[in-house]
Amino acid sequence: MRLPSLIREVWSNLVRKPATVKYPFKKLTPSPQFRGRHRLLKDRCTGCGLCAEICPAFAISLVEVEGSKTISIDLGKCIFCYQCEDVCPRGAIRRSDVFEMATWIRDDLLVK
Repeated sequence: MRLPSLIREVWSNLVRKPATVKYPFKKLTPSPQFRGRHRLLKDRCTGCGLCAEICPAFAISLVEVEGSKTISIDLGKCIFCYQCEDVCPRGAIRRSDVFEMATWIRDDLLVK
C-alpha cells in the first residue's frame, strides 16, 4: 500500500464511527436463526427419546424423574446443530438467544 492511499484510509476511518460495541456494557441482540442455549418445555416432552437417538454428539439422554421419562441435555457435549428441535414431534426443545454459558461448574451446563 502506498503512502497516499494509507493516509487516505487512516483519514476516512478517523471520522467514521467504530464497528464494534463495548460488549459487557452494551449487548447486541442475536438474529432469530441464532443457535443459543436450549430451552426445554417440560410440559410438552413425552419422553419418546427421538431427540436422544438423532443427536450426533450423544449430548441428550433420557432420565427418569418422579416416575416419568424426560430428557437431559449436556451443553458441554452439544454441538448446537438443533437436529433435536427438528425431530421433536411436540416442539419440547426450542432454541433461545442466550449465548453466555461460561461457568466453572459443569453441572450448570445440564438442561433438565
